[in-house]
Amino acid sequence: MRYFITLGLLAWAAGVFAQDPADIFHKTVDIDKVNRISFDVYPNDHVEYRSWPGDDILIETTVKIENAKQDILDFYMRQNRYVLKPEVTGDAMSLVSFDKTRRTVKGTEGAAYESVNIVVYLPEDFSPSADGLYTRQGQ
Repeated sequence: MRYFITLGLLAWAAGVFAQDPADIFHKTVDIDKVNRISFDVYPNDHVEYRSWPGDDILIETTVKIENAKQDILDFYMRQNRYVLKPEVTGDAMSLVSFDKTRRTVKGTEGAAYESVNIVVYLPEDFSPSADGLYTRQGQ
């Protein structure tokens, strides 16, 4: 009888402490010959821009999916759903969301809620010149 009670308590604890899948990944982008940077990010993603002393752009993306399994998040990560890809034209770069037509994630009980937070660390010699546009100082 103690065995079943212990087993039941362990199963209950595993269910209570199970978390929704989440992941954080980083990407660096070389900007040696770039003087202007613009962003075209999926509208539902939360983006924050910060200055840092590095020479490259560092992109930190945090993804959390509620009401879904880890396998679903892993699949979308392999499909580059949350990646900002660089598109360079001359001395201008645009960082564009790889997947701009994101379909609703199907969760374990209906639709899942997807939360994407992106922090972009720009070198200190870049400053905002317009909404979503950063220019290298002295250019």
